[in-house]
Amino acid sequence: MRGALGSRVAAIALGAVVCWLVGLTARVETARAGTVTMTSCSAYYDNGLDTDVNGPVWAGSSNPVGAFDLTNNCPQGGRSFKIAPAGTTFPGQTAQWSTITPPSMEIVAANSYPNGVYVDPLSGDYFNTSFFWNSGTQTIYPTGGGYGTAINRFLGPSRYFGWQVTCRAPGGQTCGDPNSILAVRGIQLIAIDTTAPGILPTGPNNVFGDSGRWIRGAGWSASFTAADDSGVCDMGVAINGSVIAGPSDTTPNRHSWTQCTGAVTDPVSVDTAGYPNGSMGLVAYADDAASPANHGTLSSTMNVDNQPVDLSLSGPTSALSTSGTQYITATATASAGPSGVGIDCSLDGAPYSWYQGASEQIPVNGLGTHQLNCFAQNGALDVSGNPARSTSQSWTLSIRQPAVLAIAFTRVINALRCTRVSERVRVPAHWITIHRHHHTMHVHKRASYKRVKVTRCHARMVWRRVATWKLVKRHHHKVLVKRYQWERQVLLPRVVSQTVKRVAFGHGTIVSGWLGLATGVALAGTPVEILTAPDNGQGAFTPAAWTTTAADGSWRAALAPGPSRLVSALYPGSSITAPALGAQLRVIVPAKISIAIKPRIVPWGGHIKITGRVLGGYIPAGSNILRLLFGDGPNPHTIGVPRISPDGRFSISVRWSAGRGVVHYWFAVATLAEGDYPYAPNVSKRVGVTVGLPTP
Repeated sequence: MRGALGSRVAAIALGAVVCWLVGLTARVETARAGTVTMTSCSAYYDNGLDTDVNGPVWAGSSNPVGAFDLTNNCPQGGRSFKIAPAGTTFPGQTAQWSTITPPSMEIVAANSYPNGVYVDPLSGDYFNTSFFWNSGTQTIYPTGGGYGTAINRFLGPSRYFGWQVTCRAPGGQTCGDPNSILAVRGIQLIAIDTTAPGILPTGPNNVFGDSGRWIRGAGWSASFTAADDSGVCDMGVAINGSVIAGPSDTTPNRHSWTQCTGAVTDPVSVDTAGYPNGSMGLVAYADDAASPANHGTLSSTMNVDNQPVDLSLSGPTSALSTSGTQYITATATASAGPSGVGIDCSLDGAPYSWYQGASEQIPVNGLGTHQLNCFAQNGALDVSGNPARSTSQSWTLSIRQPAVLAIAFTRVINALRCTRVSERVRVPAHWITIHRHHHTMHVHKRASYKRVKVTRCHARMVWRRVATWKLVKRHHHKVLVKRYQWERQVLLPRVVSQTVKRVAFGHGTIVSGWLGLATGVALAGTPVEILTAPDNGQGAFTPAAWTTTAADGSWRAALAPGPSRLVSALYPGSSITAPALGAQLRVIVPAKISIAIKPRIVPWGGHIKITGRVLGGYIPAGSNILRLLFGDGPNPHTIGVPRISPDGRFSISVRWSAGRGVVHYWFAVATLAEGDYPYAPNVSKRVGVTVGLPTP
C-alpha cells in the first residue's frame, strides 16, 4: 500500500516537472531539444558506480575527512547510498552524497523512489538531514517506520544535487551514534540539455573541407567525430539525400549523465563514381541522449565531376609559306564535365600555354617542321591533387616554300657547225730552264712555229630575199619605192622545248628541266627523280633515273631505251621547300617488226611462209595487233589478221592459185594501236616475192 502510494506521488511530481519543462522550453530560446533523465542506486537496478564525461557520477565527501562512513551499498541489491558516523561526531561536522552535471546540462527536477529515503528517527541524536541544490534545500524529516520525507519537485536550474548530514549538537555535546543517519536507495533526476553534439571533420582529404572544389575518384573521406556531454547515440552522413548510417547506441545508460559514448568517430569513405556529376548537399549529423534528442549537423557541398577528358588535334600537315598563318585546332571532349575544361599546349618545345575552354586554334608560322604537343584537363582533382587529364597528343605541320619544277624535251635549232682543223701557230721567243751536268741553266729559245688542232665553228648562213624602201624622185616628187634584194643572213642557234618526242625503237633520249623557287631563285645541287610509266593508260609511274641540278638550277637526265611512256620529274622537297611535280611528257616509240619470207620466188599454185617477231617483249594476251599487208604497187591492201604469240612471234602461210606470167608482189606486217600495248603503230619493211617462174 505504501509503495503504490509512493509511485502515484512520483508520477504526479514527474508530470508537473514535464509541464514545467514545456513552459521553460517556450521561454528559453537556447533550449533546442529535450531532457536527460538519470536514475541511480538499487531501486533502479543500478550500482551507483557509473561515470560520465567528468568522471564518477556520484561522489561522497566528509568534513573532516573520515568523520563519516560513506559506503556505496547500491551494488548490494536493495541497499543505498549511506551516510553513517565513523565514530564520535562533533558539532559542525558534515557529510554528503552529490552529483554534478556536465556543463551542457542543468537539473530541473528531482524525484526520490517511494520509501527510498531512510533517516535516523531520533531527534536527540542532533543530526540535520536535507536534500540540496544550487538555489535551495529541502529538510528530510522522519515519517515513521525508519523512512524519511521524499523529494518530488522541480528545482530551478542547478548543475548539482545531493543530500547531506550535519551535526547540530548543542555546545559541549556530541551527536548520537546511530547505525545509519541517512540512506537513499533510489533517486531520479531530470536535467535540461540544450546543447547539440559538436561535429568535427577528421582525417586527410575530407570532403567537408573541400567545399567549392571539384573532386573525382575514390579515397575521399567524409569521416567526422561527434562529441556530447550526454553522449552521441546516433550519427551518420547524408550525401545527395542518401543516408550513410554511422555508429548508434540503442540502449543508452540511463544511470549516467553521459548515457551514450561521449565522443564517437564515424569512418566514412567516398568514391565519387557512385554519385552523379554536379553539386550536391553533404550533411553530417549526430543525436545526443536527450529526449527529444538534440540534433547536431555539419553541412557542406560536394562537387563531383567523374567525366573523363579526351583531346583531338586537327589541321593541315603541310602548307606553303605563301598561304599565310596556319592553325592547328585542339578540341577537348565536348562533355568534359561541369568542372570546366582547358587545354595546355607547347609548340616546338616552348613552355606550355594554358587555354581555357574546350577548343582552341593554335597559330603556326615560319619555315620548317613544327610540332605541337597538347593535353586537356578539367578542374576535378583526385585525392593526390591531380586533375583529370587526357593523354598527350602531338601534331606535325611542315611549312615550306613553293618550288617550280619544269621538264621538257629540248633540241637546238640552227646549231653551230663545228669542225676540227689544223692550224700553224707562232710560238714567241721565251726563256726556259734546263738541268745539265747537275747544274741549272736558263736558255733563251727563239721564236718558232708549230701546228695544232683547233675547233672552228660557224653559224648557218642562208640567202633571203629582203624588201627595202628607197626614197626616189619622180615627176618632181619624192616617193618611197619598194625594192627587193637578196641578202645572206646568219641563223642564230635557239632551243626549242617539246612535250612529245618520237624515239626510234631501242634508242634512249634526253630529258631536261629547271628547278627553283616560285620567286625565281634556282635550287642548286638538289636531287631530282625522273619517273616513267608505260603509255598504256594505267599510270603506273616508277623511278627511272636520278640527277642533280646545276648551279643555275638546270638539270639533264638520260632515259634508257624502252617502250612508249609518260615521263615526269619529282622534287621530293626539303624541310623548308615543298615538293614539286613536273608536267607529263610523252615519248612515242614505234614498234619494231622483223619479217622474213621463204621462198622469195614461187610458182603459181605454190605457197610462201612469212615469219617474224614483234620486238619489245610484251604482247597483251588475246591481242589482235597485227595486220598482213600486200600489194603490187604503192598502195597496200590488208589481207589478214595474223595470230601472235605472247613472245611476239608470228607465222603466216600464203598460197597462190593457178596463174600465168610473172608477177612481183610485196608483203609487210603492221601493228595497230591498242590501249595496253606500250608501242606506237608501225610497219615492217616490205619484202618482195616473185610469183611465176621466168622463161629461161
